[in-house]
Amino acid sequence: MDRWIWQNKDKRAAEENRHTISNVRLYDGEDKTPFDQGSLTVSTHRLLWSDGNQSIEMPLKHIVKMESHGAKFTKSAKVILTLTKAPHSKSPGPMNESKHDYIKLSFVKGGHQETESAIKKCLNEKRWEKGVIAVQNKPSSLMGGGLVRIERQIESSRLSTDQSLSTAFKDIDNLMVKGKEMVSLAERIAQKLSDVKTDGDETVELKSHLLSIGISNPVTRETHGTGTSYHKSLGNELARMLHGPLNEAGGVLSVSEVYCRYNRARGIELVSPEDVVNACKTLTPEHHGMELKKFSSGVLVVEGDNFKSIMDNLLQTIKANDCCNAVTLSNIMSIPLLLAKERLQAAEQHGIVCRDETDDGIFFYENLFCMA
Repeated sequence: MDRWIWQNKDKRAAEENRHTISNVRLYDGEDKTPFDQGSLTVSTHRLLWSDGNQSIEMPLKHIVKMESHGAKFTKSAKVILTLTKAPHSKSPGPMNESKHDYIKLSFVKGGHQETESAIKKCLNEKRWEKGVIAVQNKPSSLMGGGLVRIERQIESSRLSTDQSLSTAFKDIDNLMVKGKEMVSLAERIAQKLSDVKTDGDETVELKSHLLSIGISNPVTRETHGTGTSYHKSLGNELARMLHGPLNEAGGVLSVSEVYCRYNRARGIELVSPEDVVNACKTLTPEHHGMELKKFSSGVLVVEGDNFKSIMDNLLQTIKANDCCNAVTLSNIMSIPLLLAKERLQAAEQHGIVCRDETDDGIFFYENLFCMA
């Protein structure tokens, strides 16, 4: 809230009001503020909020990222704005310093999608910069028609690009809405199939495909807080999603593959690589049946608690082929080459296999010395 200042009624140069909506509540990060049930106006330069008694504003140039969350049960729809650092010198406002780098706009009676669209359009236009450029370049018109014509062509090209971007954002918004509907439909069909209690191969395969479409109600900071609590909730959700893929992959998945699979399942509610790693750190064999491990090469993997079965499977593969190198094992077990190398090294450290270094490379055999 330290980016907000008391409202200046005077309009900026070339400023236009694009959208106004009532019953909007302001949050400083996760904290409620006294600014409740007011009217929010989106202009080409500012966000303006007023409840009749007090009026505040915030320049759009402070916004670096925007995301929205629809209404859920008793929670109202929200638009979350990530902001730049507060300027060292600014006009007086309702708060001098804030510990948060984002604010929330809560829409008690709906309308968050129209507001988000209006803010996106104004951010793409950057009308506040155009006013400055016009003032700075005004003397250039005295230097001849050539420069003025070039400036007009550049401006026309920029406006065309902005319009294309705005259209693209609208298409993405529509796709996001449809994506949620598809996940919800898939879950309803899967539930009906479960109620029928059929065990045919085609039915089982169809249920598997439907359930792999995605996570309909993913963990977010809005619903599960921030910090450790958020990462623990992510870890629980991640563990539920990974049981199937982990078994299919032979008990080990690289964190990069976990990141890709997890975000694919979450659909539009994507999480950062850092959050995925922190979520993996909360996994324990006792509670989740898997844990995060770091190989000697520095590679991070999520490994199931079935280490013995992994090693037994590896040994059987080596026996069936007399010997294996990392490339052969990677092809037979359909795992990345790096994981194949690490798995062979782990088996060697536990005395399950032994190596033979030849001119053709390193090959691993069943360790008959330990069995003797």
